[in-house]
Amino acid sequence: MSLDELNRRVTNAIVRAESLPAGSRDAWEAFHDVSALEESITTLVPPDDLEGEIARLGAVTAALSAGEPLRALQLAERFLAESLAPEIAEKLRQLVNEADAELVRV
Repeated sequence: MSLDELNRRVTNAIVRAESLPAGSRDAWEAFHDVSALEESITTLVPPDDLEGEIARLGAVTAALSAGEPLRALQLAERFLAESLAPEIAEKLRQLVNEADAELVRV
């Protein structure tokens, strides 16, 4: 799938996910789709590119919104091993803390 097609799909998936009732099964599934699409973008765009940074943060954030803290942690760990801008790495570490806290609640 091309980057343009992935961007179109992720935009549509975000709009859909945000229009569903928060915490509903449909919303969780929609955010899972967003996370998977964002992850696909990360395979095409390097971590030092703005679009790559956004996709990495989006994949982790969407995994958390999908109620998948373990997936969020796995993605964040993978992305933190890349050459990221310090502010992006810090945002990912904050998301790791959110995922850890969610795992403790479960």
